[in-house]
Amino acid sequence: MTTKNRSDAIDDRNIRVSNVNSDVASSDPVVERLREAIRNAGGNKRVSALSGVPLGSLTNYLGGRQMPFGAALKIARACTVSLEWMAGREDAPKQEAHVLSTPMQNDDDLTYIDYYNIAASAGFGLCADEAEKPEKVAISKRFLRQDLGLEPNRALMLETRGDSMEPALRAGDRLVVDTRQQHILDGVHVLVVNGGLLVKRVSTEPDGKVRIASDNPLYPPFFTDISRVRWGKPDGDNTITVIGRVAFRLQAMS
Repeated sequence: MTTKNRSDAIDDRNIRVSNVNSDVASSDPVVERLREAIRNAGGNKRVSALSGVPLGSLTNYLGGRQMPFGAALKIARACTVSLEWMAGREDAPKQEAHVLSTPMQNDDDLTYIDYYNIAASAGFGLCADEAEKPEKVAISKRFLRQDLGLEPNRALMLETRGDSMEPALRAGDRLVVDTRQQHILDGVHVLVVNGGLLVKRVSTEPDGKVRIASDNPLYPPFFTDISRVRWGKPDGDNTITVIGRVAFRLQAMS
């Protein structure tokens, strides 16, 4: 099964990005939302720095110039708003769930962690593409360190797919994953099993087996020898690789 990244999923929903002339930009709702998002995030220069979109390009978009999808996505993330809202969808939530910071937050409290477009499946699994390169998302250092006890280099973020972990996790939830190796394998973990990326509830049994289970009773658990389980990066061997423990869930809005 091939993996669809977040950008493709947004394109499939036909999210419109502004394509207006400058003489009507002032009345275009997409441009108005763009201006609101940038204003609330601290202004043009700050959003340009956070997003990596050149200041001149940002000014052009505010004036009604056509905005490429990639630039729109970066700006939305920098402003911590949903791309759907910024692109004018009336029913879209304004807040983007996967950026754990507030628009007016002190820059000194922001750090960045890896965000993978590969989704961890809460069903039968999605293929993990070893060539996938992470993006970076902003997160509060205080939240990460004080609330979760994590350092940026020991955390990453993934999005879930499927329904096998309902009601604990739903499709679209973002997961902050603790990649530190744990001595006790217990709790909800992100795993690579036979090349598939899964999020499952893991526990060790008295007989030395490891139980890998879904919360949804429609999906039966499976068992494996603890000798097959290890931490780290998948290498193609007949092992179950633990990527990390799910430390926090950002629940998708329905």
